[in-house]
Amino acid sequence: MVRRTKADALTTRNELLDAAERLFSIRGVSNTSMMQVAEAAGVTRGAIYHHFENKLDLIYALMERVSLPVDEMRDELRKAHENEPLHQLRERCLHIVYQVQNDPHMQALVNILCHKCEYIEDTLPIHMRHLSGRNECIDECVKLIELAQEQGSVAKDVDPRLTIISMFGLIDGLFYNWLLDTDYFDLMTAARSGLDNYLRGITKQGA
Repeated sequence: MVRRTKADALTTRNELLDAAERLFSIRGVSNTSMMQVAEAAGVTRGAIYHHFENKLDLIYALMERVSLPVDEMRDELRKAHENEPLHQLRERCLHIVYQVQNDPHMQALVNILCHKCEYIEDTLPIHMRHLSGRNECIDECVKLIELAQEQGSVAKDVDPRLTIISMFGLIDGLFYNWLLDTDYFDLMTAARSGLDNYLRGITKQGA
């Protein structure tokens, strides 16, 4: 019997994730079975269930695969621009946009969540996890608006939470429409223009 190493196991796991990413992007989550993912990766049924319990586990792993670079970016921006909350907010948004446009794994995941995942009973946990991550991000960004208000760069009558929810709507809407036809417009150019106009609208003149 050939003894498998940790490196072999990691390679198999990544091949399964790549296969799931491809199939979910084409067929959708509900229309893809675990066996189809295993076959696409060239492994046995036993191999896929050794690494992943079910499709939800696969989706979670796809999310985790792209989350580390995003978390690192957020920490770096926080340290480098601690007293520039609006700059942090702008750069955080543009970094995510850049990742969606240029990182195949991030682009595939956003496409799956936006277009290829029916939020029915079987996949409801994916929806809940997606919401949890979104809400956590909203809470962090609200704090940046509140800090900008304390510094005097954003007016006190601006509602921080509504401001961030509207900003998320702007970015999410760009993702949704760009993924329908990635040749129709340049995602980064549209995001930079829309975001700058939006932030200009909440920034106090002369601040």
